[in-house]
Amino acid sequence: MSFSEPISIQHYNDPACLNRSHDDELPSFGHGTLEMLEVTRLLESAGITCCVVGISALIYYGAGRGRRDWEVCVPTEKLGKASALLDSAHSYETYPPRPPELWSLLHTFPRFKVVGKALCFTLIPSDDAHIDCIPENIERSQMGLPYPTLEMFAQSLLDTNDMVALTDLVDGMDLTEQWGSEYLKLDAENDLAWTLRKNEKIRASIPFSPYSCLMELGAKPVNLRESWNTIVHTKTRRLGAELPEEYFATRFRARGSPDPRSRERYHV
Repeated sequence: MSFSEPISIQHYNDPACLNRSHDDELPSFGHGTLEMLEVTRLLESAGITCCVVGISALIYYGAGRGRRDWEVCVPTEKLGKASALLDSAHSYETYPPRPPELWSLLHTFPRFKVVGKALCFTLIPSDDAHIDCIPENIERSQMGLPYPTLEMFAQSLLDTNDMVALTDLVDGMDLTEQWGSEYLKLDAENDLAWTLRKNEKIRASIPFSPYSCLMELGAKPVNLRESWNTIVHTKTRRLGAELPEEYFATRFRARGSPDPRSRERYHV
């Protein structure tokens, strides 16, 4: 689909754009937390370390994001094994990938739907997530779901120059310049080799058109410390008029509010 073509109603009715059939039940708590816990436990029982990434990880760390699908990261070398394991289980069915999105390879990865539930998830290779998917880099939510540690997640977003997601993470956790200096590797530039590899894969996955280059990531060096400091020093600028600075530290955090991970939540 080129950017000059109008998007038809049929496009939105395509199963690839939906995560449910008309007779599906809602998943647990309306979000599918328990179903995703079963997915991660199945993978772990087969010796496949995994963690929830993407928008779900941002929500776990306090960002106000809306979620369509879940994304589960597994070691790149075990992506095939993980996909085959889920494909052989009776609780899941393979599902059409979502249409290509900007700067993304989600449409190339295995996507599954929980049978009878309005819930889809995609397996993400660790190379694409830029996360070393090993037990030491994973923590558990109060519901038991595995997530990348805050340090690992923040570093991955910096290294891949995902400034939109990093801004949400900073605002969700109210992170500071000092925290970054203490826990992150900031005396470097973004991972351009990773960017170039991903752009090559994006080009190979979509039809060429005059607009297809817009799907690719920007490939220029970025100083990580400058990026980090810019984001953490502009938290109050991102407050809207409805969020007075005397009451809110960030878009997602009231002043003095506790770490979102410490609160009882059923959706992460």
